[in-house]
Amino acid sequence: MTQALQGADPEALRQFARELDGAGRRLLELKTALGARIAHNLQWEGPDAFVFRHAWQSSYAPVISKAASMLAETARRLDAQAASQEAASST
Repeated sequence: MTQALQGADPEALRQFARELDGAGRRLLELKTALGARIAHNLQWEGPDAFVFRHAWQSSYAPVISKAASMLAETARRLDAQAASQEAASST
């Protein structure tokens, strides 16, 4: 009977963690750029514009920030898993 592989390649975990962290950073950069455009450069006035800007500030932007935070946290967890995998493999 063949034994099932257990564990992970620590370097692969770290690489994926870097990708996730980078994606989170790009999300924050995009949120900042879009927020500036919405606040200052979007030529749109009236009640619908007000509602949209409010929704951006109160709902959309915070959700993007939360997603970025979750990506960063996942990256940290993957780094920790990589370290745990190395520790387990060295015993």
